[in-house]
Amino acid sequence: MVVNGLLGALLLAAADATQAVSLWAAGLLVLNHAASNGVALAGMGHAPEWRARLSAVQGAALAVAAVALVVVAGRSIAGMSLPDVPLASLALLFAIGVTVTAATLLFAGRSGTLTLRAIWLCSRKDVLPLAAGLVGLAVSWLLLDGAPDALVGAGVAAMLLPAAWGLVRGGMAGEGGSVRMR
Repeated sequence: MVVNGLLGALLLAAADATQAVSLWAAGLLVLNHAASNGVALAGMGHAPEWRARLSAVQGAALAVAAVALVVVAGRSIAGMSLPDVPLASLALLFAIGVTVTAATLLFAGRSGTLTLRAIWLCSRKDVLPLAAGLVGLAVSWLLLDGAPDALVGAGVAAMLLPAAWGLVRGGMAGEGGSVRMR
């Protein structure tokens, strides 16, 4: 949770510096994973209604951020702005490295029901969108156009909307568990 929170903050800072929409989306994705773990920890020992409210708040915040990111992506495409591709790519490569390192450490120290399959399923949720961001940046660099980066960012943000809806719906229904993006 702490690693995801710090990595998400780093990605958002890099996104602000580079104006890369795919970095904004990656930062939002990683921060959502940290928030899911935070909500689960904050809800431990509390009534199910409390956990449901926390999940609903997380879902609403995620939905607002994802929709705002899709709007930013549209404005970026319309404005044809080119992000700082080398710096944005370094930030994404660093994020992939952190994710793979965390998965490796989890696998090496696994116990109980934590299996290789569970580690892979959790890690691929981060690695695939980060790799897609790299592809979008590479195509932006090749075409000298910011649209591919913005399209990848909008796609990742759009992938977060069903997770946000699930959190809000679960919170409104009174389900205390947090829903994760699948």
